[in-house]
Amino acid sequence: MMDITSRAVLNAQDLDAAIQHARAALAALLRFPAHGDGPGYRRVIAEARALLGTLLEHRLAVAGAQRQERDQAVVAATRADRNEAIAVNAALLYWLPVDDPAWPDVAMTVGRLSYDRYSDAWPDAEPPDPNDLDAACDLLLRAARHRDADERTTLYLVLALRDREQLMACPADTSALMTWRERLLSFPDTGGLGPASLPEALERELRHRMETLARADSWDPWGPRSLLLTSAGQGPLSRRCRERGRR
Repeated sequence: MMDITSRAVLNAQDLDAAIQHARAALAALLRFPAHGDGPGYRRVIAEARALLGTLLEHRLAVAGAQRQERDQAVVAATRADRNEAIAVNAALLYWLPVDDPAWPDVAMTVGRLSYDRYSDAWPDAEPPDPNDLDAACDLLLRAARHRDADERTTLYLVLALRDREQLMACPADTSALMTWRERLLSFPDTGGLGPASLPEALERELRHRMETLARADSWDPWGPRSLLLTSAGQGPLSRRCRERGRR
């Protein structure tokens, strides 16, 4: 596994094999804990989840770059990878303390993937789940408090907050949307789009730029996560607007 994932570029066969090995290793660790349920065991489980999640994200990125070649089987496989990546990363996030250096990166990953699932536009998609939209908004906002959001994350935040604000008309989301829209416009090459032009024109631009960023993104097989996992933290929280209003 170390040899496979340390290569700069994985071909499709190597990537599929690496995912199968990572999946089997995680399943074996969960079935047969070698050293009980102590901190060392939890760290090994977390690292196994991080590896599998990173490999699945890479396969999703490869599938995204080949979007024009999609057929029904490819769409089904991509959805399965996305669902598994959400589950694996959410399980990892559950055990991470919020002050762990890896927490913001994992939270951003779960948030982005959750919004991708919520906004799935491929044929025969499941009905959008508001829980996915909540996860996208809440996790991305919380992660952005710990680390400056890059352009890609800001794009996701604007789209997710816009969708939830349209559904719920929550003042907190309206305010956050204005803030993140302005931040998005501060990035270079925004194309002269003004703050009031978010609906169709800006959405098309956002999606185009997300695809461009995804294609240009260089992938490190070990990801940006520095896993310093020594204790369990709070799980990801998905709250409705009325719950946020009570805080």
